[in-house]
Amino acid sequence: MLVEWDWWTVEFGDAHAGAVGVLVAGGEPGPVYFDVGSGSDVPSTSHWSAYDGRAGRPRVEALRAGCACGWRGAAEYPLNWATVGDRPLYEADVDLTGPLVDWNAHLSLVRDTAAHCPSPWPPCWSRSPSS
Repeated sequence: MLVEWDWWTVEFGDAHAGAVGVLVAGGEPGPVYFDVGSGSDVPSTSHWSAYDGRAGRPRVEALRAGCACGWRGAAEYPLNWATVGDRPLYEADVDLTGPLVDWNAHLSLVRDTAAHCPSPWPPCWSRSPSS
């Protein structure tokens, strides 16, 4: 399955990559699969834009922020399908500001609680035990 993160920082790297999560019937659905015909490889994704109700895929009801560390935002942002219309979600101008703000708030909490290492590192830490 492809892991597609929407947001990433140099400071936290992959440990706190952020994504827009989807809610369907009050819960997070599993990945969606794409029928590419015959073969053993069936591509899948959890990217929010794939949950558009087409080809038997679930239709997103609300969006929220998510993080690679497992954190999920408490706020839910209902998707206005009247505005989206018949367009695929990847073509629609969906406002992702709410989930992005929530993920940035999560990073602020992580930053505030992280242990800070001295800089520059003390010389004894940069030597190997055999030297």
